[in-house]
Amino acid sequence: MKQKLYITGVTGFTILFLAWWFCLPNPLFSDPFCTVVSDQSGQLLNARIAADQQWRFAPIDSVPFKFATALITFEDRRFYTHFGVDIRAMARAIRSNLLAEGKKSGASTLTMQLMRMSRKKVSRSFWQKLIETAWALRAEWRFSKDELLRLYASHAPFGGNVVGLEAASWRYYHKPAHALTWSESAVLAVLPNAPGLIYPGRNPDALRQKRNYLLLRLYEKGYLDRETYELSLLENVPGPTMALPDLAPHLTDQLIQQNAGGRSLTTTLNGNLQAEVQRGLNRYITTLSRNHIHNGAVLVADVASGEVLVYCGNTTERENEYGEQNNMIVTPRSSGSILKPFLFAQMVQNRQLTPWQIVPDIPTQIGGFAPRNFDEQYSGAVKADAALAASLNIPAVRMLREYGVPSFHYDLQKLGFSTITQSPGHYGLSLILGGAETKLWDLVNAYREIPLVLSRDKNVNRTDGIHVLRNDEYAEKPQWNLHAGVAWSVTEALSEVKRPLIDVNWLTFSSSRKVSWKTGTSLGLRDAWAVGYDSGFVVGVWVGNASGEGRPGLTGLQAAAPLLFDIFNKLPNRPALPRPGLYIQAVDICIESGMRAGRHCGNIESKDIPLPALETVACTFCVPVQLDASGRYRVHKLCYVPSESREEKRFVLPPLQEWYYRRNHPEYRGLPPWLPECNESASGSVMQLIYPTTTARVLVPREVDGNLESIVLKAAHRNAEAIIYWHLNDQYLGATSGLHHLEVSPEPGNYDLTLVDDKGAVVKETLTVVVGR
Repeated sequence: MKQKLYITGVTGFTILFLAWWFCLPNPLFSDPFCTVVSDQSGQLLNARIAADQQWRFAPIDSVPFKFATALITFEDRRFYTHFGVDIRAMARAIRSNLLAEGKKSGASTLTMQLMRMSRKKVSRSFWQKLIETAWALRAEWRFSKDELLRLYASHAPFGGNVVGLEAASWRYYHKPAHALTWSESAVLAVLPNAPGLIYPGRNPDALRQKRNYLLLRLYEKGYLDRETYELSLLENVPGPTMALPDLAPHLTDQLIQQNAGGRSLTTTLNGNLQAEVQRGLNRYITTLSRNHIHNGAVLVADVASGEVLVYCGNTTERENEYGEQNNMIVTPRSSGSILKPFLFAQMVQNRQLTPWQIVPDIPTQIGGFAPRNFDEQYSGAVKADAALAASLNIPAVRMLREYGVPSFHYDLQKLGFSTITQSPGHYGLSLILGGAETKLWDLVNAYREIPLVLSRDKNVNRTDGIHVLRNDEYAEKPQWNLHAGVAWSVTEALSEVKRPLIDVNWLTFSSSRKVSWKTGTSLGLRDAWAVGYDSGFVVGVWVGNASGEGRPGLTGLQAAAPLLFDIFNKLPNRPALPRPGLYIQAVDICIESGMRAGRHCGNIESKDIPLPALETVACTFCVPVQLDASGRYRVHKLCYVPSESREEKRFVLPPLQEWYYRRNHPEYRGLPPWLPECNESASGSVMQLIYPTTTARVLVPREVDGNLESIVLKAAHRNAEAIIYWHLNDQYLGATSGLHHLEVSPEPGNYDLTLVDDKGAVVKETLTVVVGR
C-alpha cells in the first residue's frame, strides 16, 4: 500500500513538474509588429501600424538605463534578487489587504506582470494569480533578468494602442527611448501600472503626481542630484500622442510590398539628407504645379558602396490628389532619350566609332519611321560626343541602325533594365527615343556603372548593384563589362552638356563640381528625366504627372535638370573622376571627321582615345582632289594636263550631309565644281534626293474639300549655282536653283522620279503615292 502511494506521489509530482517545466509558450509573445524604417544611423524615418492596429515596435535590444532604473524603482525594487516571486512583498500585501477596508495592495513582480501580459486578457482570480506565479517561477529559469526586462519594455501597455517602450517614446515624446530624460523615463515607467486610467492626454494631474512621486524616490536613492531632480519636476507631462516621422513613405510601402513588413529595417538612407531633398522636391513640384505638373521623384546613390542615400518616390504634401501615393521610382515610364549614353558606349567599345567620329544628322525616313531632332534642325554631320551632349535624335537612330537593335536590346537587359521585356522587333529603332519604358531605379543602377569603373577607391563595392538595405537580395548588379577608357569618353561627353539656364554661370566658378549628366524627354512631353554623376554620387530625377498627362515645358532640360543640380548642391564635394591612363592612348585624330587620321587628312590633332577605338577604321572623308592651276576647279587627267594640275587634301561629305553642314560651317570647302571642259558623269557624288527617300511610300492627305494636298520634293546639290531639272515618269515638272524644292500634286500610284542637273548628272528614284485618311 505504501509503495503504491509512493509511486502515485512520484508520478503525480513528475507530471506536475513536467507541466510546470513546459508551461511557457515559445515564443512568449506572438503579436505582430509595426513596420519600422530607420536610416543608416538608426534615425526613425517611417512606421506603419501593426496588423492588430497597435503601435508595437519590434523588441528592443537593450533597455535604457534611465527607464530601467525608474521602472524597477517604481514597480519591483527587488527585481534583481527575487526568483520571480517577491516573498516579502507578498507578505506585506497579505497583511495590508487584511487590515485595509477598501484599497487592495498588490505584490506582483515585473516577472509576474510580464506573464500576465503574455496571457492576454484573463480574469484576475486567485486561480489565475496562481498560474501567473508558476509561470513567473519558470520564466526566471528560462530567461536572464536582462532578457525579462527587455521583454517587459517591449510588450508593456502604455495607454491607448501604444505598446512597448520604443513606440511609447516616439508617440509621446517624438524621440528614441535612449534619448529620454529622467522626467520622461519616469512618466513612461508609471504608465504600465494603470494604462487604461492614466496616460498622456488623460488625467494629466494624476499622471504628474505619480511621476513626481517616482522622481522623489529616485532622488532619495541617489540616482538624481538635486539640480536634476528640481529641473525634472518642472518638465511638463506629455499631451496626446504625436504623429510619427514620415520621411520615406514610398520606400516604406515598397518594402512592405517586398514582404519586409512587420520588421524593424535599418536602411542605407541618410535621414537628414532625405528630409532636405524631400522638402526641396515638394517645393519644386509646388512651383511646377502652376503648369499642372504635379509629381516628381528623386533617387541618390553612393557610387562606391551602391548604397541609396535618398529615396523620394513622390511629393508628400498632398493626400493623393494627383497620384502622390504612386512610387515613381519603380513605376515604368517612357525613357525618352535617356538611354543614348549606353549606345554611344557600346559602339565605341565594339570598335565601330571613335568618341568624336562624325555621324549623319540629316532628314531621315526608315520605313514608316521618321525621327526628328527636338529643335527640328539638321546639322548635316555631327561628332558622336557632341550629338550625345546635345541629345540629337537622328544621329542616335542612325547609330542604332548601324549597331543593331537586337544587340542593343540584349545590352539593355544585361544592364538591368527590367522593363525591356518585349522582343527587339517590338521596339525597333524607337528603342533609343523612348519606345521602351524604364524605371528611375534601373537608370540610376545602370548609370552608376560608369563612374564605378573609373573609381580607384579600394572600398568600392563592385559586386552589388544599388541597394537600400544592407545585404539586400534585390541588389542585382548590371552585367556590363564596361572598358575604363570608354567610361572616360562617356564621362567627358556628358560633362559638356549645357546646364539649365538657372545655372548658366557655373563655368565662372573654379570650385564648381564637374558633373556628367544626361536628360530625356518622352514623346508628348509626358516624362522629364535627368541623371547625373560625379566620383561620389549618382543622382536620378523624374518629373511629370502620374496620370501620364503631357504639359508644355515638361522636358528634361527645363523640368528635371534644375532639380538635379539643386540636389548636387546639397551633396558633399568629391574629387574629380581619375583619368584612366592605362586604358587610353594618344593617337592622331582627323579634326574634321573625328576618325583616326588617314594618309589624306590635312588637319590632325593628338587625342587620348579608348584602347578599343584604336581598331576603328581610318578616316574615309578626307580625299585627294586634283585641281587646276587656279585651284578653283576640279580636273582629271582626261581633260587637263597632269603636269599643270595640283593636288589638295579635302574633307568631303556626301551631298545631303554637305548641304546642311555648310550652313553651320562656313569654313567647309568640300569639292569645287568641275572645270567646264571636264564633265563628271557620276551623279551620286554631286546630287542627292532629300525627300522622298529611296523607294519611299509617300502619304498624301486629303483636304477638307476632298482634294489631295500637295507634296514638296527636295534635293541637295554640291554646286550652289547648279540647276536641277525634275521629271516624273519622263514628264518634265520644272527646274530649281539655289533651294531645290518643288511642289507637285501627283495622283495615287507608282512613279519614277528623275533629276538631271545642268552638267548632265542624273539621280533616279522610285516612289509610291498613297492617299491618307
